[in-house]
Amino acid sequence: MHRTQIYFEQDLFQQIKQISVQNSQSMSAYIREVLRSEIERKKTTTAIDVSGVSGMWGDYDISQKTLRDKAWGRG
Repeated sequence: MHRTQIYFEQDLFQQIKQISVQNSQSMSAYIREVLRSEIERKKTTTAIDVSGVSGMWGDYDISQKTLRDKAWGRG
């Protein structure tokens, strides 16, 4: 385990302290638990399925070259 120092606003500190007491655990244990949970939640968040809109540009040339040519008035 690594030791670190984190600064909390007073209201957040009080909330962490209150919840950790209610859960009969140290503030450090509670913070680790919340962080692990949030990290795991972010890992399991599914990507947005955009396959339904991928064909909307099927008949339109949006290649980088074409877009640059249009921007520079060459097309």
